Amino acid sequence: MLTIKQFITASGLEVPHDRIKLVRHVNHSKRTLAEMVDAGEFDFYQSEQRVDVLPFDQCDAIVSFLASGDGGCAFHGLYHVGACRPLGRKDVRAAPEFIRESIGDGAGRVIYELNEDERFRDLRGRVRVKWKAARSWVQRKDLEILEILPPGRVRFFPGYQNVILSWKELKEITKNPASHPDWVTAMKFTAAIYRIVDLASGKIYIGSAYGREGLWQRWSDYANTGHGRNKKLLGLDYSNFQWSIVRTLSGVMSKREVILIEQLEMEKHGSKAIGLNWDAARLRTGQEEEENP
Repeated sequence: MLTIKQFITASGLEVPHDRIKLVRHVNHSKRTLAEMVDAGEFDFYQSEQRVDVLPFDQCDAIVSFLASGDGGCAFHGLYHVGACRPLGRKDVRAAPEFIRESIGDGAGRVIYELNEDERFRDLRGRVRVKWKAARSWVQRKDLEILEILPPGRVRFFPGYQNVILSWKELKEITKNPASHPDWVTAMKFTAAIYRIVDLASGKIYIGSAYGREGLWQRWSDYANTGHGRNKKLLGLDYSNFQWSIVRTLSGVMSKREVILIEQLEMEKHGSKAIGLNWDAARLRTGQEEEENP
Protein backbone atom coordinates (compact mmCIF):
# COMPACT_ATOMS: atom_id res chain seq x y z
CA MET A 1 0.00 0.00 0.00
CA LEU A 2 1.42 3.36 -1.08
CA THR A 3 0.11 6.45 0.69
CA ILE A 4 0.07 10.01 -0.54
CA LYS A 5 2.52 11.23 2.11
CA GLN A 6 4.92 8.40 1.33
CA PHE A 7 4.68 9.20 -2.36
CA ILE A 8 5.32 12.94 -2.13
CA THR A 9 8.21 12.62 0.34
CA ALA A 10 9.79 9.92 -1.82
CA SER A 11 9.36 12.35 -4.75
CA GLY A 12 11.42 15.06 -3.07
CA LEU A 13 9.37 16.81 -0.37
CA GLU A 14 11.50 17.22 2.76
CA VAL A 15 8.72 17.73 5.32
CA PRO A 16 7.92 15.33 8.20
CA HIS A 17 4.66 13.46 7.75
CA ASP A 18 3.17 14.94 10.92
CA ARG A 19 3.69 18.45 9.47
CA ILE A 20 1.68 17.70 6.33
CA LYS A 21 -2.07 18.18 6.11
CA LEU A 22 -4.40 16.83 3.44
CA VAL A 23 -7.13 19.10 2.12
CA ARG A 24 -10.26 18.18 0.17
CA HIS A 25 -12.08 20.94 -1.71
CA VAL A 26 -15.63 20.68 -3.05
CA ASN A 27 -17.66 22.94 -5.34
CA HIS A 28 -18.71 26.29 -3.92
CA SER A 29 -22.46 26.98 -4.01
CA LYS A 30 -21.88 29.58 -6.74
CA ARG A 31 -18.76 28.26 -8.49
CA THR A 32 -17.51 24.84 -9.46
CA LEU A 33 -13.91 23.86 -8.80
CA ALA A 34 -13.31 23.53 -12.54
CA GLU A 35 -14.57 27.08 -13.07
CA MET A 36 -12.32 28.40 -10.29
CA VAL A 37 -9.25 26.67 -11.73
CA ASP A 38 -9.99 27.84 -15.28
CA ALA A 39 -10.55 31.43 -14.12
CA GLY A 40 -7.42 31.49 -11.95
CA GLU A 41 -9.51 31.90 -8.78
CA PHE A 42 -8.61 28.71 -6.95
CA ASP A 43 -5.47 29.96 -5.18
CA PHE A 44 -7.35 32.84 -3.56
CA TYR A 45 -10.29 30.57 -2.71
CA GLN A 46 -7.96 28.17 -0.91
CA SER A 47 -5.85 30.83 0.82
CA GLU A 48 -8.76 32.80 2.33
CA GLN A 49 -10.23 31.17 5.44
CA ARG A 50 -12.31 31.94 8.52
CA VAL A 51 -10.38 33.01 11.61
CA ASP A 52 -12.31 30.55 13.79
CA VAL A 53 -11.11 27.63 11.63
CA LEU A 54 -7.42 28.33 10.83
CA PRO A 55 -7.15 25.05 8.92
CA PHE A 56 -3.52 25.37 7.85
CA ASP A 57 -2.01 26.17 11.25
CA GLN A 58 0.57 23.82 12.77
CA CYS A 59 1.72 22.40 9.45
CA ASP A 60 4.42 23.17 6.90
CA ALA A 61 2.74 21.86 3.77
CA ILE A 62 -0.72 20.97 2.49
CA VAL A 63 -1.66 18.51 -0.23
CA SER A 64 -4.79 19.77 -2.00
CA PHE A 65 -7.35 17.51 -3.65
CA LEU A 66 -10.42 18.35 -5.70
CA ALA A 67 -13.49 16.21 -5.10
CA SER A 68 -14.70 14.47 -8.25
CA GLY A 69 -18.13 13.24 -9.25
CA ASP A 70 -17.36 9.58 -8.55
CA GLY A 71 -16.65 10.11 -4.84
CA GLY A 72 -12.89 10.15 -5.26
CA CYS A 73 -10.42 13.02 -5.06
CA ALA A 74 -7.86 14.13 -7.60
CA PHE A 75 -4.52 15.69 -6.59
CA HIS A 76 -4.38 19.38 -7.47
CA GLY A 77 -1.16 20.61 -5.90
CA LEU A 78 1.29 20.66 -3.03
CA TYR A 79 1.65 23.99 -1.21
CA HIS A 80 4.20 25.20 1.35
CA VAL A 81 2.47 27.09 4.15
CA GLY A 82 3.89 30.48 5.10
CA ALA A 83 2.56 33.35 7.18
CA CYS A 84 -1.08 33.91 8.10
CA ARG A 85 -2.46 37.46 8.41
CA PRO A 86 -5.83 39.20 8.69
CA LEU A 87 -7.68 39.70 5.43
CA GLY A 88 -7.24 43.35 4.41
CA ARG A 89 -9.28 45.70 2.26
CA LYS A 90 -6.91 45.24 -0.67
CA ASP A 91 -7.42 41.49 -0.40
CA VAL A 92 -11.18 41.92 -0.46
CA ARG A 93 -11.00 44.12 -3.57
CA ALA A 94 -8.80 41.54 -5.28
CA ALA A 95 -11.09 38.65 -4.38
CA PRO A 96 -13.38 37.04 -6.99
CA GLU A 97 -16.96 38.29 -6.75
CA PHE A 98 -18.39 35.05 -5.38
CA ILE A 99 -15.86 35.17 -2.51
CA ARG A 100 -16.56 38.85 -1.77
CA GLU A 101 -20.19 37.87 -1.25
CA SER A 102 -19.29 35.15 1.25
CA ILE A 103 -16.93 37.49 3.12
CA GLY A 104 -19.94 39.58 4.01
CA ASP A 105 -21.19 37.01 6.53
CA GLY A 106 -19.57 38.95 9.38
CA ALA A 107 -17.04 36.25 10.33
CA GLY A 108 -13.40 37.21 10.80
CA ARG A 109 -11.14 36.28 7.88
CA VAL A 110 -7.47 35.53 7.38
CA ILE A 111 -5.35 34.80 4.34
CA TYR A 112 -2.51 32.27 4.24
CA GLU A 113 0.66 32.55 2.23
CA LEU A 114 0.57 29.34 0.19
CA ASN A 115 3.34 28.68 -2.33
CA GLU A 116 2.83 25.86 -4.80
CA ASP A 117 5.72 23.44 -5.23
CA GLU A 118 6.15 23.33 -9.01
CA ARG A 119 7.89 19.94 -8.84
CA PHE A 120 4.50 18.31 -8.36
CA ARG A 121 2.53 20.27 -10.96
CA ASP A 122 2.78 17.44 -13.49
CA LEU A 123 0.81 15.20 -11.11
CA ARG A 124 -2.24 17.48 -11.16
CA GLY A 125 -5.36 15.40 -11.79
CA ARG A 126 -3.34 12.19 -12.13
CA VAL A 127 -3.07 10.98 -8.51
CA ARG A 128 -6.36 9.84 -7.01
CA VAL A 129 -7.33 8.95 -3.45
CA LYS A 130 -10.55 8.04 -1.65
CA TRP A 131 -11.41 10.59 1.04
CA LYS A 132 -12.63 8.69 4.09
CA ALA A 133 -13.41 11.45 6.60
CA ALA A 134 -16.61 12.72 4.98
CA ARG A 135 -17.24 15.37 7.65
CA SER A 136 -13.75 16.82 7.66
CA TRP A 137 -12.17 18.68 4.75
CA VAL A 138 -8.73 18.96 6.42
CA GLN A 139 -6.87 16.12 8.12
CA ARG A 140 -3.41 14.90 9.10
CA LYS A 141 -4.31 11.25 8.60
CA ASP A 142 -2.60 9.73 5.58
CA LEU A 143 -4.55 8.24 2.66
CA GLU A 144 -3.89 5.31 0.37
CA ILE A 145 -3.37 6.12 -3.31
CA LEU A 146 -5.98 4.48 -5.52
CA GLU A 147 -4.24 5.11 -8.84
CA ILE A 148 -1.62 7.20 -10.58
CA LEU A 149 -2.69 7.99 -14.11
CA PRO A 150 -0.19 8.35 -16.97
CA PRO A 151 0.75 11.80 -18.32
CA GLY A 152 -1.66 13.65 -20.59
CA ARG A 153 -4.35 14.29 -17.99
CA VAL A 154 -6.47 17.40 -18.68
CA ARG A 155 -8.88 17.44 -15.74
CA PHE A 156 -11.22 15.20 -13.76
CA PHE A 157 -14.78 14.62 -14.97
CA PRO A 158 -16.83 17.35 -13.21
CA GLY A 159 -20.32 15.86 -13.63
CA TYR A 160 -22.49 15.95 -16.75
CA GLN A 161 -24.02 19.38 -16.13
CA ASN A 162 -20.62 20.98 -15.47
CA VAL A 163 -18.83 19.83 -18.62
CA ILE A 164 -17.44 22.69 -20.73
CA LEU A 165 -14.67 21.80 -23.17
CA SER A 166 -12.73 23.60 -25.86
CA TRP A 167 -11.68 21.74 -28.99
CA LYS A 168 -8.12 21.53 -27.66
CA GLU A 169 -9.31 19.96 -24.40
CA LEU A 170 -11.64 17.60 -26.24
CA LYS A 171 -8.77 16.38 -28.42
CA GLU A 172 -6.45 15.87 -25.46
CA ILE A 173 -9.05 13.90 -23.49
CA THR A 174 -10.12 11.61 -26.32
CA LYS A 175 -6.60 10.86 -27.54
CA ASN A 176 -5.52 9.90 -23.99
CA PRO A 177 -8.29 7.60 -22.68
CA ALA A 178 -5.89 5.84 -20.29
CA SER A 179 -5.30 9.19 -18.57
CA HIS A 180 -9.04 9.94 -18.38
CA PRO A 181 -10.83 6.76 -17.25
CA ASP A 182 -13.47 8.82 -15.43
CA TRP A 183 -14.38 10.57 -18.72
CA VAL A 184 -14.49 7.27 -20.60
CA THR A 185 -16.72 5.63 -17.98
CA ALA A 186 -19.07 8.62 -17.79
CA MET A 187 -19.44 9.10 -21.54
CA LYS A 188 -19.00 5.75 -23.24
CA PHE A 189 -22.30 4.20 -22.24
CA THR A 190 -24.35 7.41 -22.10
CA ALA A 191 -26.80 8.71 -24.66
CA ALA A 192 -27.09 12.49 -24.55
CA ILE A 193 -28.16 15.73 -26.12
CA TYR A 194 -25.18 18.06 -26.43
CA ARG A 195 -24.53 21.66 -27.41
CA ILE A 196 -21.75 23.24 -29.45
CA VAL A 197 -21.35 27.01 -29.23
CA ASP A 198 -19.32 28.94 -31.77
CA LEU A 199 -17.89 31.57 -29.43
CA ALA A 200 -16.96 33.78 -32.39
CA SER A 201 -20.55 34.17 -33.61
CA GLY A 202 -22.60 33.03 -30.61
CA LYS A 203 -24.46 30.52 -32.78
CA ILE A 204 -25.45 27.15 -31.31
CA TYR A 205 -25.56 23.64 -32.66
CA ILE A 206 -27.65 20.99 -30.87
CA GLY A 207 -26.76 17.35 -31.49
CA SER A 208 -27.42 13.90 -30.11
CA ALA A 209 -25.29 10.88 -29.24
CA TYR A 210 -26.58 7.34 -29.05
CA GLY A 211 -25.49 3.84 -29.97
CA ARG A 212 -22.94 1.44 -28.60
CA GLU A 213 -20.34 3.94 -27.35
CA GLY A 214 -22.64 6.91 -26.92
CA LEU A 215 -21.21 10.33 -26.22
CA TRP A 216 -17.60 9.15 -26.15
CA GLN A 217 -17.70 7.96 -29.78
CA ARG A 218 -19.58 11.03 -31.03
CA TRP A 219 -17.27 13.54 -29.35
CA SER A 220 -14.21 11.58 -30.44
CA ASP A 221 -15.37 12.26 -33.99
CA TYR A 222 -15.48 16.00 -33.24
CA ALA A 223 -12.03 15.78 -31.69
CA ASN A 224 -10.67 14.30 -34.93
CA THR A 225 -12.48 16.56 -37.41
CA GLY A 226 -13.78 19.61 -35.56
CA HIS A 227 -17.04 19.46 -37.52
CA GLY A 228 -18.14 15.88 -36.84
CA ARG A 229 -19.54 15.72 -40.40
CA ASN A 230 -22.17 18.36 -39.60
CA LYS A 231 -22.75 20.29 -42.82
CA LYS A 232 -23.21 23.77 -41.32
CA LEU A 233 -20.07 23.42 -39.20
CA LEU A 234 -17.78 22.74 -42.14
CA GLY A 235 -15.22 25.46 -42.78
CA LEU A 236 -15.67 27.25 -39.44
CA ASP A 237 -12.82 27.89 -37.02
CA TYR A 238 -13.19 24.91 -34.67
CA SER A 239 -10.80 26.44 -32.14
CA ASN A 240 -13.70 28.78 -31.27
CA PHE A 241 -16.03 25.88 -30.45
CA GLN A 242 -17.16 24.96 -26.96
CA TRP A 243 -18.80 21.62 -26.12
CA SER A 244 -21.26 21.02 -23.25
CA ILE A 245 -23.97 18.53 -22.32
CA VAL A 246 -27.62 19.63 -22.35
CA ARG A 247 -29.08 16.44 -20.88
CA THR A 248 -28.26 12.78 -20.50
CA LEU A 249 -30.60 10.03 -21.65
CA SER A 250 -31.06 6.35 -20.98
CA GLY A 251 -28.72 4.16 -23.01
CA VAL A 252 -31.59 1.82 -23.86
CA MET A 253 -33.60 4.52 -25.69
CA SER A 254 -34.06 3.96 -29.40
CA LYS A 255 -32.48 6.22 -32.01
CA ARG A 256 -35.93 7.58 -32.90
CA GLU A 257 -36.67 8.47 -29.26
CA VAL A 258 -33.35 10.27 -28.87
CA ILE A 259 -33.85 12.26 -32.08
CA LEU A 260 -37.33 13.36 -30.98
CA ILE A 261 -35.81 14.81 -27.80
CA GLU A 262 -33.02 16.36 -29.86
CA GLN A 263 -35.61 18.10 -32.06
CA LEU A 264 -37.32 19.47 -28.97
CA GLU A 265 -34.02 20.88 -27.68
CA MET A 266 -33.37 22.47 -31.08
CA GLU A 267 -36.68 24.30 -30.76
CA LYS A 268 -35.91 25.39 -27.19
CA HIS A 269 -32.49 26.76 -28.16
CA GLY A 270 -33.63 28.27 -31.47
CA SER A 271 -30.72 26.53 -33.14
CA LYS A 272 -32.64 26.05 -36.41
CA ALA A 273 -33.87 29.62 -36.71
CA ILE A 274 -30.70 31.45 -35.65
CA GLY A 275 -28.18 28.70 -35.01
CA LEU A 276 -26.22 26.02 -36.81
CA ASN A 277 -28.85 23.28 -37.23
CA TRP A 278 -30.59 22.65 -40.53
CA ASP A 279 -34.28 23.54 -40.76
CA ALA A 280 -35.27 20.25 -42.37
CA ALA A 281 -36.43 17.77 -39.72
CA ARG A 282 -34.60 14.45 -39.81
CA LEU A 283 -37.72 12.46 -39.12
CA ARG A 284 -39.50 13.87 -42.19
CA THR A 285 -36.60 13.57 -44.63
CA GLY A 286 -34.99 10.44 -43.24
CA GLN A 287 -31.59 12.14 -43.56
CA GLU A 288 -29.05 12.74 -40.82
CA GLU A 289 -27.40 16.13 -40.35
CA GLU A 290 -24.18 14.27 -39.65
CA GLU A 291 -23.98 12.88 -43.19
CA ASN A 292 -21.18 14.15 -45.40
CA PRO A 293 -22.37 16.79 -47.88
